[in-house]
Amino acid sequence: MKKKIVAVVMCLAMSTAMLAGCGGGKSQDGAKEGKDSDSGEITEIVWQYPSAGNLGAGFQDVEDALNEMLERDIGVHVTFETTDLMNSQKEASLMISAGEQLDICLTAFTGLGPMVDSELIIPIDDLVETYGKDIREHCGVLLDGCSYGDNLYGVCTAFTAGKGYGYLIRTDLLEKYGITIDANKYYTLEELGEIFAQIKDGEGDSFYCTIPWNTTTDPLNNSYMEYDKVTGSLSGGVLMLNRGFEDLTLYNLFETEEYKAYCEMMYDWAQKGYISADAAVTTELPETILSSGNYLGMFYWADPGSAGGVEKNTSMDLTTINLVEPYVANSGGQGIMWNIAVTSEYPEKAMETLNYIYQNKEAAWLLQFGLEGESYEIVEESEEGTQIKYLSEDTSTLPYFQVYGIYGDRFEWPVVSPDPIDLNKQFKEWDESIPESRYSPSLGYNFVQTDVTSEIAAVETVIEQYTPSLNSGALDPEKALPEFISSLKAAGIDKIIEENQKQLDKWMEKQ
Repeated sequence: MKKKIVAVVMCLAMSTAMLAGCGGGKSQDGAKEGKDSDSGEITEIVWQYPSAGNLGAGFQDVEDALNEMLERDIGVHVTFETTDLMNSQKEASLMISAGEQLDICLTAFTGLGPMVDSELIIPIDDLVETYGKDIREHCGVLLDGCSYGDNLYGVCTAFTAGKGYGYLIRTDLLEKYGITIDANKYYTLEELGEIFAQIKDGEGDSFYCTIPWNTTTDPLNNSYMEYDKVTGSLSGGVLMLNRGFEDLTLYNLFETEEYKAYCEMMYDWAQKGYISADAAVTTELPETILSSGNYLGMFYWADPGSAGGVEKNTSMDLTTINLVEPYVANSGGQGIMWNIAVTSEYPEKAMETLNYIYQNKEAAWLLQFGLEGESYEIVEESEEGTQIKYLSEDTSTLPYFQVYGIYGDRFEWPVVSPDPIDLNKQFKEWDESIPESRYSPSLGYNFVQTDVTSEIAAVETVIEQYTPSLNSGALDPEKALPEFISSLKAAGIDKIIEENQKQLDKWMEKQ
């Protein structure tokens, strides 16, 4: 039972929308046959590529190296269409509406509903069975978590199902102030606030303790408490898992006492100078802000490898303060998934291309890490895995660097020094240690939002309007929170939650 649930949810863990309706294209049944590599003809595929900034000088070399493999093995030539990850759905919609070629696109940090309802992507059940055998082999039933309604629409990266959350704090400042962190303890936010107070008092006015995440509406980047946003968005209501993992009642998170207490805490932290005055409007990534040296730490994931990744990107020694014990949530397919665009003329070849990065781990390594000898070197190879080292400590100077971990089976990746060579084994053991009692009861459920799409768009606009300021303590919750809740209700959040609850209850009756 547990293995099956883990597999289903892994897709969700690795995976709002502002999409307009768009024109049609080739349906799955009416798609053209792709050209065959044996005939010497090559099928041209356009594939969205998420970039966090400027592309390195070696980007084209990686694309060329991948095409050498693809042309030889499956008769495909790929052209990458760069996109900002958070706007990838919007940019895909614009390309399709304009009649531009796009074959493989992204669903990032939202549910599949808007992409399906806007007819941007096609169902891929038959394509996976025929052309995606390696995807199925590596992912198994996890692909069920990439479904919407009765059909499969996405392909995700294989990795852990569970998530734990915490705070990454600078080790040098812990040592400076004689603070010891118990690695086996789960700290309260009040205890974290005591640490903030001690270090803030010593570092002065121009020093800050936390960095709000403007890329997500989740309180403290999920580090506040356990909950499950089963639609992939807070607009559809949440299961309050912090109150218990058995209840299937959906709540408006923003109306709960927990959220009110959170907003009051953020406002208090801002008044004490723990949060920068411009935090609500900054567009810089938290890791970039942390690197400035004027910050104590950041809220982040707390799994075996998360701190190491931030350490490499910030050149800082960090210690994890555990806040939320690991658990497994549905989250409505929220994460990153590959989809096939409705206008793809050769969806079979598009699926073959996606399958290739599972079939050939060297292709996945190439897309994730670049070329050996140019962006990285191999440090060690053994039965435990492969350890590599980037050729520059400053990854922004590498000829190629992909910040998002999205290609193929992550358990087959090399680990990056100084991470231990057996880190992937640690990840598996950590994931398997999460007890079933900390699994959301909604695993396997997906919300069909066709009847409330206009309300969802309106509610998400309200959420995006208020949460950056509330998350940053820039608004007094005594006044702002009632206004926020009133605006949510006027936009239709109660109708969305009611429809979601009806579908969830019906789904539960069939289990």
